[in-house]
Amino acid sequence: MKKSFYIAIAAATTALIWSCASTGTPSGGRTDVNPPVPLSFSPENYSTGFTAKQIVITFDERIKFKDLSKQLVVSPPIERLALDITPTAAFPSKKLVIDLSKHNLLPNTTYTINFGNAIADNNEGNELPNFKYVFSTGDTIDSLSIGGIVADAFEEKFDPKTTIMLYRADSTFNDSTIYKERPMYFTRLTDKRDSTFRIDNISPGNYHLIAMVDDNSNMLYDQAKDKIAFFPRTVEAKHDQSTGYLLRLAQGRPPYKVYQGVNQQPGLILTQITGLEKDHTVERIYPALPEGSRDYYIFSANRDSLSYWYTGEEKDSILFVVKKDGIPTDTINAKIRKPAKVDFRIGLKKQSLDLGETLVVTSNKPIGSVDTSLVQLLDIDSIPVPYSIKLDSSSMSALDIAFRIKHNSRYFLRILPGGIKSILGEDAKDTLSTAFKTKSPDDYGNLRIQPVSFSELPLIFQLLSSDGKTVRREVRLDSPGTPVFDLLPPGKYRLRVIFDTNGNGKWDTVDYMKRTQPEKVKYLKDPIEIRALWSEDITW
Repeated sequence: MKKSFYIAIAAATTALIWSCASTGTPSGGRTDVNPPVPLSFSPENYSTGFTAKQIVITFDERIKFKDLSKQLVVSPPIERLALDITPTAAFPSKKLVIDLSKHNLLPNTTYTINFGNAIADNNEGNELPNFKYVFSTGDTIDSLSIGGIVADAFEEKFDPKTTIMLYRADSTFNDSTIYKERPMYFTRLTDKRDSTFRIDNISPGNYHLIAMVDDNSNMLYDQAKDKIAFFPRTVEAKHDQSTGYLLRLAQGRPPYKVYQGVNQQPGLILTQITGLEKDHTVERIYPALPEGSRDYYIFSANRDSLSYWYTGEEKDSILFVVKKDGIPTDTINAKIRKPAKVDFRIGLKKQSLDLGETLVVTSNKPIGSVDTSLVQLLDIDSIPVPYSIKLDSSSMSALDIAFRIKHNSRYFLRILPGGIKSILGEDAKDTLSTAFKTKSPDDYGNLRIQPVSFSELPLIFQLLSSDGKTVRREVRLDSPGTPVFDLLPPGKYRLRVIFDTNGNGKWDTVDYMKRTQPEKVKYLKDPIEIRALWSEDITW
């Protein structure tokens, strides 16, 4: 009898321990992929004449919060409301409780408590998107809507993590508002295949319409990380406008910031500078460059870094000044270390040469001089081929070797040590020797475009790789005409056109502070297949 009693106690204890320990997801079975579902509201969602001091929402499973303080937006604002919302992370529950007893609500006002994507089930973390609780202290619920479409200004695909926001257009709104304050209303895209949006329960008035890919999930604009779009005019909410607004997202120029220089290798100081404008200059101020020495300032293509190359000195540090319109704005200090030496190397940009291309020799350091007597270009009979050499003045690290290219021919390029020297006077240690063959014009195809649907000029037509990531060729159209891409290797291509509004020969992105929109971009929907010995004509 006693033995049976102890066995029963042990079994009951084991069962109790097992039930207490088994609060997570049971092992085996199908993984839960569904977000929690609200079963009841007290008071009811979208209540009017609201006077309650507490809101209770019951779900079909236990919930937890993800970044509630970042995700929660209450309109009109109720200060520190996130502190009065349970459950906590330590005690997940099926009931979500909002304590309003410490807060004074405005009369005749519609409140929207938008949780964003903060609510998730406790076990799998499945998020309940764009969940909100709406009530009014008056007799009616604000029912106006604003909606439209979000698109990427440069890429074909939009980012489904986009947040669309409304800020009240009043005297408190200024250039820095979106950097520091959360919006009055917002919504998020919820479908990876659908870029339409709609913001509901808006009160009448004027608003600024903003969208951003919110990298930090805090609904504050981080210029260095977030793509942004803004409607160019204020939006008046006076009747339902659930469609009609187009927002084009783009990554703006990063904010201006100067970093200290790094002595990466002998004779080189590399400095990161973001947001540098054309009217910014950088000058060395101390110590002065010794007599007989040389230095070079080489900016990257998008001016986000500066490589300062110099010869003939060993100093502890070098000081630079950054100027805008001739007025000093910052200084750059670079400590001179003793970094490992990096050998000077040269090579070919491509190991093949298509008809119509230029042979390009690249280097890992800026090129200082070329001795053409040590640069040999020969045909298949070892007969020297006349050529000309041009240095890329922007990078100083590429040489264009131009010559009359014959089709179906074989060539040999040999660059002996001393043929090309770096600005530091270094020779490439090894001889560069390579052979390449050209093709026949019959191995290529051509593409002609009839741009009948474009009335704006200038335009930049870009022929892209099949994945759309690499620009193969581009043609600029300043006056009505027919862009032609000839001698194209067979294959599939994509076609893109840039509406070069300011005529600077490149695509310009958004600038929120200057209130400039990104330049328009359009893609031809279908890929283009180029075949050898064939001319493809496209009407677009």
